[in-house]
Amino acid sequence: MGRTKRKFSYEERYAVWHCNGKKCWWCKKPLRLFEVTVDHVIPESLLDDDAALKEIIAQYGLPKDFKINGYENWLPCHNHCNQSKSRTPPAFVPGNKAILDRLAQVAPKAAGVANSVVSNVAKDKVFKSIFTALERRTLSLLDLHELLTAFAEDPATTGVPDDVIILDSGYWIPRDEIVREGLCQCERNQCVGQNEKVYCYFEKSLSSWVVRTGLFWRCYDEVITCPHCLAQHKRGHIGRQGICGKPYLSQPGRMGSA
Repeated sequence: MGRTKRKFSYEERYAVWHCNGKKCWWCKKPLRLFEVTVDHVIPESLLDDDAALKEIIAQYGLPKDFKINGYENWLPCHNHCNQSKSRTPPAFVPGNKAILDRLAQVAPKAAGVANSVVSNVAKDKVFKSIFTALERRTLSLLDLHELLTAFAEDPATTGVPDDVIILDSGYWIPRDEIVREGLCQCERNQCVGQNEKVYCYFEKSLSSWVVRTGLFWRCYDEVITCPHCLAQHKRGHIGRQGICGKPYLSQPGRMGSA
């Protein structure tokens, strides 16, 4: 018996639609968000056939950590287009190689978009509570001002735990969720948009590749001429399988290593 098909959340469907042209990848016609179903370039059915999956991954030159259920394999599709597809496991299709290569580059952005949707929903719930308290006069703007000022000037007095790191963005990271920290590993003397090298904290929720690069996010995202393959892509993708033209054999994360 095959496994249950993946059920997609709203934020996943939105991110796939938003980051892939807002059109069906089969018929190429525009898609409205409520029409979106998520389709797999490499069929989900291969999760039940390890041998066939390994063969397809090898044929397309995909990284070993390629996820069938990941943004690197998802595209927006009309439901009727999705249903009309053949269920036969696919042979190698050269055109799909270009699609998968593009999706590998889009995947981090799509994940970020999905996370933003989740974050915005959570924020809206908090703001709703604050606005309700203001309307009922159980909380005043002065209360909010004093609280936020205390957070900025002396976090300990507001009950901020000792075991968290407060980032420049104002977000907290529990120390036990930090798997790496240190100065950005980019080759620049000053990080992108900064006057100095940035001291970075990396959470365990980040991908192992992002953690291993040791890059400040703006330096990671900066498009440069790759010193390995001489193509234009993000600094954080130097040597990355499926993106860089000359990937590291062992996929190390340090800049300049081979």
